Amino acid sequence: MIAPSILTANNMHLATNIKESINCGITRFHIDIMDGHFVPNLSYGPELIKDLKHEFPNIQIEIHLMSNNLEQMIPLFVKTGCDLLEFHIEVSKDNTSKWIKLLKQSHIKSGIVLKPSTPVSTIAPYLNSIDQLLLMTVTPGFGGQKFQSDSSDRIKQAKTLIIQHNTYIPIEVDGGINNETVRIAKNAGADIFVAGSYIYNQKSISNQIRELKSVIE
Repeated sequence: MIAPSILTANNMHLATNIKESINCGITRFHIDIMDGHFVPNLSYGPELIKDLKHEFPNIQIEIHLMSNNLEQMIPLFVKTGCDLLEFHIEVSKDNTSKWIKLLKQSHIKSGIVLKPSTPVSTIAPYLNSIDQLLLMTVTPGFGGQKFQSDSSDRIKQAKTLIIQHNTYIPIEVDGGINNETVRIAKNAGADIFVAGSYIYNQKSISNQIRELKSVIE
C-alpha cells in the first residue's frame, strides 16, 4: 500500500492534490504532525484532520505524531476522527502501554514509530498489542531526505521479530521513498510505503503514484 504524505504538497491546492491521488486508487493518507519540539519543524493541527475526514469520508487518515507532549496531543487528535495514530516510542517510554490502551478504547488503531537510531528490539514488548509499526528511514522532521542505507537491515530485523512473536503487524516505512528505494523496502519486508516529495514535488501526481504502484504490485 502507498500512503502519500501531504507534508510537501502545495497547501494552496491540497484538496486538488488529494482528489488526484484518490483517483489513482489511494485509500490512505499519512499526516505528519510536528510541534516544533520533538523535531525542529511545525506542521498541521487537529482542524485539518477534521476537515479531511469531512471532505473525504471514505479515505483512511493515519497520523504520525512527532511531539514530546503526548499527554496533550494524543487526546487532542483522538477527537479528530483519525483512523490510526502512530507515536514515537522515544517519547512514550514507560507509558507506551497506556497510550495503546487509550487508542484501543477510542476505537482508533495504534502504531509505534522508531527513529533510525532506536534499536528495532525496543518494539518487542508491544508487538502483540499494536496495529502497525512505522520504521523511519530518515531522521524525522523534514521531507525530501535520502533513504538511509541501513534501513533494509532494520526492516528485516522487524520482520523477524514479528514472525517470532507469532503475529502479523504491517511494517510501514517513511523517508526517502522513490521508485528505487520502494523496491528495496518491499524486498526487505515492508508493507506500507509513505511517499511525499516523490509524489507531490513532480509534474504529475498520477504518474508518480502509478510508477510506485508498478514496483510494489
